[in-house]
Amino acid sequence: MKKLFIILLCICTIIAPKNVSAKSYNFAGYSCDAKQPLGDGTFYMTCHIVATTDFDINHVQGNLILKNVSLQDIKTQSDWKSNNGLSSTVDFTSTTNHKGSFAIADLVFTGNLSDTECEASFEPILAETIEQKTPTCAIVDNEYYDKNGYKVTEEQYYEDCFNYVCTTVDNKYYFNSQGKSVSYDKYIADCSKEQYVPDSPETGINYGLIAIPLGILSMIGIIKVTKKNTKIYKI
Repeated sequence: MKKLFIILLCICTIIAPKNVSAKSYNFAGYSCDAKQPLGDGTFYMTCHIVATTDFDINHVQGNLILKNVSLQDIKTQSDWKSNNGLSSTVDFTSTTNHKGSFAIADLVFTGNLSDTECEASFEPILAETIEQKTPTCAIVDNEYYDKNGYKVTEEQYYEDCFNYVCTTVDNKYYFNSQGKSVSYDKYIADCSKEQYVPDSPETGINYGLIAIPLGILSMIGIIKVTKKNTKIYKI
């Protein structure tokens, strides 16, 4: 009897249903402010997209259901970015993950005060975490990234991502024979030794590439004149 009880207990343990907590999210915090008249028979209205999640997300998509209103502007919150412009299908991504309750964006709509029925609803499609690639040697939203994906200055970006040797960029960055950004004086001192003629800060013209060919042409000219003179003397 005791053995039978133990066997039944084991069976019950195996087939007992497990409580699995599924990931959940909602946009119950979506709300719209009162209409604000613009004085010309039209109005503007601001609606707020607010999410609540129990897991990390950095990507949100949704549809706008609009009636007698037009989307005029999107003002994102925190590090969220709008990807679809003023489309009725909105798409937002953030550089960091978010969890809990947080604001994503404020949507500004306009319409006519004479319209009695207006709607500006938000219908979520998904909220998820996506793997984001770090830009390398790129300029994104006026931010500069080096070859390791770190934000750097414009000067560091040029130094790290381009093999500039005895070159100037935008008449403000000077790169020596080692490809390092240096002062104009050090640029002249270093590159003149390598038979480069440095750029003029006033003109920005790069003479480095023509310095050596001109030297070669001069030598050829000297040789020809010498040979010619030699022949004349022999005559």
